[in-house]
Amino acid sequence: MAAVLLVGGRHPAAARAARRAGLRVHYLGARDEAPSWLEGEADAVTLLDTLDVESVTAAAGDIHVTQPFDVAISMSDACVEAVAVVNERLGLIANSPRTARTVNDKALMREVLRDSGVASVAAARVTTEEQAKQFPAEAGYPFILKPVDGSGSRGVTLVPDAESLADAVAHTVGSASGTWIAEEYLRGPEFSVETFSAGGEHHLLAVTEKFKGANFVEVGHLVPARIASETVRALADEAVACLDAVGLLEGPAHTELILTDKGPRVVETHARPGGDGIVELVRLATGLDAQQLTFDWLAGRPLDLDVARHEIRAAATWFLTPHPGTVADVGGLREALTEEGVTEAYLAVAPGDVIGELRSSSDRAGAVIAAADTPDAALDRARVAAGRLQVGVTSETAPAS
Repeated sequence: MAAVLLVGGRHPAAARAARRAGLRVHYLGARDEAPSWLEGEADAVTLLDTLDVESVTAAAGDIHVTQPFDVAISMSDACVEAVAVVNERLGLIANSPRTARTVNDKALMREVLRDSGVASVAAARVTTEEQAKQFPAEAGYPFILKPVDGSGSRGVTLVPDAESLADAVAHTVGSASGTWIAEEYLRGPEFSVETFSAGGEHHLLAVTEKFKGANFVEVGHLVPARIASETVRALADEAVACLDAVGLLEGPAHTELILTDKGPRVVETHARPGGDGIVELVRLATGLDAQQLTFDWLAGRPLDLDVARHEIRAAATWFLTPHPGTVADVGGLREALTEEGVTEAYLAVAPGDVIGELRSSSDRAGAVIAAADTPDAALDRARVAAGRLQVGVTSETAPAS
């Protein structure tokens, strides 16, 4: 391949990886979310008012006539289905629209997995409060309610018992239009399996250990996970079975699982690399870069998964989660960056911003990435450095607009 159409995304990593692979990059994105790096990282740019499937496919068809590309690709959940439709309509080899819809619709994914070899999880599509109230008869309490197309842990609600049912359902189903999924609550530690697929063959890159805060929001990640080799294999086998079931053939995937007392159970999967800096954690720990693998493979280079040339280490990220309130002051960034092993640190808030209750990944206020020779040391370094970041908040919040 010589050229790619990169659809959506605010981070330059994918465009930079494509250009390092020698590919021409045409960026197709939303006008009101156009990132500042486009001029330096994209060879051509087309901006649209919306990135719905029909708008993207129409624009991509026009682009292909004058500036042909070999495949459309996206690292954003919101655009995965659109690029699959583009590729299908133009006869380009990639994952199918059916696969994209399945990984983006959590209820559809459960329906597909139910007829596969993947371990079963009780689940039901929910469009009304009455349907949600009927679910405990099948799965009992507690259970989970979440949007079928949600991301970043937004809208995930635990319904602990019958006394909480009415209020929880009213809050979740009544808080937003659309479709929800009710599913069995899985007890156990959470992990994600990072893979790269080529021609339907799935290759394990790493297993990530995950740490959760309030409302199931992720507050930390660690690569490699601190688990036995047989547990790594069990998690990887279940992830591969999931990818086969949804029909994923090409590219990176990020599959989240709970290790229950009955074995691994799939939470969800994504046809993209893991977010929250997981790509960088895997690169630091193993030398394998999911973004670069993607575009090197598209450019025709042999798939190189040899980690022997890289000193196997460990890397962790830890997020800053201050109390709710209005940000009065921030600091500590220089101190965090000078901590041993720290490779990256940032603050995501500024004075005057309002921090709400931790309900999604967007409510976090900053993060640190640190590397070390062992997983425990990497995690300790990330936590210590994150503690150097300072976000002072007042109890008063800004008035609603």
